[in-house]
Amino acid sequence: MKKSLLAISLISSFAFAEFDTKVLVGASSAELDGENYTQYNLGYTANNRLDNGIILGFGNTLSYGNVQSGVEAITLDLDLRAGYEIINNLTGFVIGTGAVQTVDNNSSNGLGYGASLEYRLTSNVALEGSYKTVSMNNSDGDYDYDTTNFGVKFNY
Repeated sequence: MKKSLLAISLISSFAFAEFDTKVLVGASSAELDGENYTQYNLGYTANNRLDNGIILGFGNTLSYGNVQSGVEAITLDLDLRAGYEIINNLTGFVIGTGAVQTVDNNSSNGLGYGASLEYRLTSNVALEGSYKTVSMNNSDGDYDYDTTNFGVKFNY
């Protein structure tokens, strides 16, 4: 019963929430099964600050990069985020993430975790740095997908 009430209260808080939505443009240093490469990102985040100061939200990111010559990686991830404003304009988040990825026409999916720091420069511009690690699965076997991201976020 308590779990049901908690789920209902979380869902209703998102249904009637005013989200702080930002568009993200950035670049990542990525490692895919031991290969390092650069990828470019486009995404968004939507966060809601609760009365107790905890920030809950979600985000999506589409990433593209060349793992090696002729081998492209395209990744779409969905993040669930929980955070708190550490000091004025600096917010820390823990992230749970799910990703789907295609590398050289092979599809994979996986779950992972990470963390990020967001620093608000103005009311409409913020900088974000994040790290995520995801355990990917496909028919050829499992591999790790790690990213260190830096991006600029714009409110709208």
